[in-house]
Amino acid sequence: MIAKNSNGFTAVELLVTLFIAVIFLIAGYTLYVTIIRDSGGALQQTQASNLAYDYMRRYAANATSPCTANTPLSSATPTASDNNPPNARVTVAITCPDSTRPTLSLVTVTVTYGTGEALTHAIYARPQ
Repeated sequence: MIAKNSNGFTAVELLVTLFIAVIFLIAGYTLYVTIIRDSGGALQQTQASNLAYDYMRRYAANATSPCTANTPLSSATPTASDNNPPNARVTVAITCPDSTRPTLSLVTVTVTYGTGEALTHAIYARPQ
């Protein structure tokens, strides 16, 4: 029997290694794309939450006593800013939730952004 000296790789071993490497690269790229997409959504939600909080505080400070139910802002576009989510629309509604306390107002802010996502914040306001 002749002993065969094994130096290097065969073509089949090289192809199998390349195939496995390609599978790992595709899986890594898919994971990367998923992370980037999900972090973008979280950023937009944070921006919408901050925008709603700003409007909520602004209109809570202007609440009237006794409470007067109204919608002072209906589907308004906020000023363009790097801190606002894309396609943002803001709606503010002031309601009187409790007839026994006429000085208490409920300020509700809804921010619609992106491709139809919506976020709502509310606060009870008592004018000073």
